Amino acid sequence: MPVQIHQWADIAEHYNDGLLLGNGASIAVDPRFSYSSLFAAASERGFLTEPVRQVFERFDNSTDFEYVLRKLWQAKQVNQALGIESEVVDAAYQQVRTALIETIRATHLTHAEALPNLEPIYQFMRRFKTVLSLNYDLIVYWAALRGNDALAGEHRFKDCLVNGALDDDWARLREPLRRNQTVTIFFYPHGNLVLARNPNDRELKITADGGRLLEEIIAGWENGRYVPMFVSEGTSVQKREAIGASNYLSEVYFNAIPDIGSTLVIYGWRLGEQEAHLLHQLKRSVPRRVAVSLYPLCPEHQRDAARIEEQLLSIGVAQVEFFDSRSSGCWKNPVVADDVDL
Repeated sequence: MPVQIHQWADIAEHYNDGLLLGNGASIAVDPRFSYSSLFAAASERGFLTEPVRQVFERFDNSTDFEYVLRKLWQAKQVNQALGIESEVVDAAYQQVRTALIETIRATHLTHAEALPNLEPIYQFMRRFKTVLSLNYDLIVYWAALRGNDALAGEHRFKDCLVNGALDDDWARLREPLRRNQTVTIFFYPHGNLVLARNPNDRELKITADGGRLLEEIIAGWENGRYVPMFVSEGTSVQKREAIGASNYLSEVYFNAIPDIGSTLVIYGWRLGEQEAHLLHQLKRSVPRRVAVSLYPLCPEHQRDAARIEEQLLSIGVAQVEFFDSRSSGCWKNPVVADDVDL
């Protein structure tokens, strides 16, 4: 029996705890994010030269830029500390870094291009107490900055990063700073472009004016001030290993995900096999009710719905429902006049 696909406005009142965003959310904003991976994008655009491919092959055929860069950077730091020549390592690092930088430049939209979508996005996100973004791009961060400027004392988006590091007691940041203010806290379970490691392996947030942030990030990579901290590829097991190598990602994985609340909205995430580790954490404190976006124009949407519903019910979710990802008021879709009072 075909699943019922609601309009967002028809079910929105039941959901205000958690929002989990997958790659489909980024693709809805810009089709350049539709590559299956950064590695695939780099390959199609000709940035993976033969020397770069050989570097990836030496790391068990990994396709994760962050993993390979992190390992090469750590090797560079050890060689420097021991006074060992590291020309081969340096060359490999520079080749992989250049491929990543050129791929990001070619596939990431600019702040100006994102700007028309930022208001509906922050208006959508503000209804939730917690937002989890699985995407490496800057869309959620830009929307949060824009929302903080526009909403002033009315609402506050917080990434729980204080002085560049995740606050040890991030749960306290749920409390508003002012009376009658509401708060949304947001996290990146797989890291993000805005997160990085410095040469001392300290995790930090790269800051700059929203319009200059992407170039500041790339400049920091180019001059060696940072290496990126996001998990863009791999199986669920490989992603879990990468999460274990980061204080920030571990805290989000073990504590923030299970704290998502009793209702959850999933937008643009198909619950793929490579992200089974996320379902494992949701199972620790199962949401009672979950709404999942579907794109009805996709020929496989009914089959996807059946699979997703089965996965969620299997971890103990009591009620699963679906809504049209194009419907008014959800994610980047502005509220249309007829839905204002719904």
